[in-house]
Amino acid sequence: MLREYEMTFITRSDLPEADFNGVLAKYEKYMTADGGEILKKEAWGSRKLAFPINKQHRGNFMVYDFAGLASHLTEMERLMRIDENVLRYLSVLINKQVDIEKRKDEIVKEAVAAKEREAAAREAAEELGGRD
Repeated sequence: MLREYEMTFITRSDLPEADFNGVLAKYEKYMTADGGEILKKEAWGSRKLAFPINKQHRGNFMVYDFAGLASHLTEMERLMRIDENVLRYLSVLINKQVDIEKRKDEIVKEAVAAKEREAAAREAAEELGGRD
C-alpha cells in the first residue's frame, strides 16, 4: 500500500552539479520504485545553515512530496545516514493511504491558488504605491 510522505534533505553546497544530480537521482529511484510516484519536487537552493553541520555553513535544500512504500523510505533513510553528501534529512508521513491522481489534482489547485494570492498581493501593493 502506497503512503504519502514529505522528505526534506540538505546536501553539501560545494557539490559539483553532476554529483548533486547523482544524489537526487539515487534517492528518486527509491521514491519511484514499485509503483511509487513523486508528486511534488521543490528545490529551495543553497541557504545558510543556522549552525555548522560537518563543518559546512551552507547547504542545498530539496523537498519532495511522494507516494511510496514504507520499506523504501526506511532504506532511503538508512542510505542518507551514511551518505557523506547528505547533511540532514527529515521524513514525515502525510497520509497512510493516498490516491495519486486525486492528490496530484490537489497539488495543482494549491499551486494555482498560491499564484492567484501572490498576484492579488502584488496588485494591492502596486495600488498602495500609486496613492502617494
